[in-house]
This record gives sequence, structure tokens and C-alpha cells, in this order.
Amino acid sequence: MTNTELLNKHISESGLKIGAILEQMNIKAYETLRAKVENRREFTASEIEKLSDILRLDMDQREAIFFAKDAEYHSA
Repeated sequence: MTNTELLNKHISESGLKIGAILEQMNIKAYETLRAKVENRREFTASEIEKLSDILRLDMDQREAIFFAKDAEYHSA
């Protein structure tokens, strides 16, 4: 499961606007990304790879965010 808090932290620290992230990931709707971040939908492997590249995550960060064992559903 996705560690929502940690992913949101990296998105915020990236300085990128959500619109730019959506465009680079080829996701049409903000709600689609939100649902994935909040564990209501799963990220695909290619989305994890792309978002990791966009946010410049290293392997440890990627593992902690996208493969968290103790992550929970979070709603905004």
C-alpha cells in the first residue's frame, strides 16, 4: 500500500504543481491521482516508476512510499 503521508511530503517538497505531475504521468483527472495517493485505487508499476522519476525518489524512498506494509487508507 502507498504511504500517503510520505508521498504527499515528497510531492510538496518537489516544488512541482499537481497539474505538472498529472501531465507528466498522463493522468487526465486530479481525482484519479488523489484516489491512488489515498489508497482507494492502486498505482500501476509503470505509474510508480514514472512518479518516482518525476519526484527523483531513490530506491529506499520508493520502497517506503509505494510498498509500505503499515499504510492505511487516508482521505483528504
